[in-house]
Amino acid sequence: MARLIATLFVLLNLQCTGQHPKSISNESDKVSVQAEDTLAKTTITKSLQELKLKKDQGKSYTLVLREIKAQKNEFRGKNIAPDSLATVFTNALLNRVLPFWEGTEWSFEGHTAVPKKGKIACGYFVSTTLRDVGINLNRYRLAQLSPIDEAKNLALQKEVITVTENSVEKSIASINDTLKNGIHFIGFDTSHVGYLLKQNEQSYIIHSNYINSEGVIIEKIEESPVFSSYDRFYLVEISTNGRILQHWVNGTELVISN
Repeated sequence: MARLIATLFVLLNLQCTGQHPKSISNESDKVSVQAEDTLAKTTITKSLQELKLKKDQGKSYTLVLREIKAQKNEFRGKNIAPDSLATVFTNALLNRVLPFWEGTEWSFEGHTAVPKKGKIACGYFVSTTLRDVGINLNRYRLAQLSPIDEAKNLALQKEVITVTENSVEKSIASINDTLKNGIHFIGFDTSHVGYLLKQNEQSYIIHSNYINSEGVIIEKIEESPVFSSYDRFYLVEISTNGRILQHWVNGTELVISN
């Protein structure tokens, strides 16, 4: 009944656009890097602002992106331990970039490049924030792909995990059993995309929510009306994907193909 109600709710709202309808161990010789004052979350996260770094309070988005770029450039050519690099990347995306976007409104054709100015569709929210954190990609081409094609492009030869279950509870259990802690791409069947954050036993959806044009939010996966209205999901590692992290550090283009 809950799934039926959620599905009917979604049908009454325009869905998202931006798509066409269609544990690694450190090695002793690697540099260990600590993320800057990342907030260790042990309680339930209710907003992206809770994740924002204290040092970024009062800073402009432009300044934060410049600092991320400078930090990233310092790693170029160095042998950084994969899990350390993943921590720094997560810190940059989750704790520095995404909080600025919270509250940016959704629209079907929204493609603003500036948080809280203009509107943002789900595909453009993902592609723009990946670009802003420092991944060299064409945000327009990525955003205009279907969820499965977007997943394939971001996977970079890693597996695209497909979850298809007959209940919300089973879908969540399958996702939690399969994914590592970190930030992942999630595609919702043929019409919606966002991030999935897994922190220990709790997973969250971070997306530009089309219901009532709410826009960018973070919500517990089991409380998400959007999540509960789908039964097919495409999942790809981002923060634990070594190939993406190398593109991030080196600035090499992540070429988007159809």
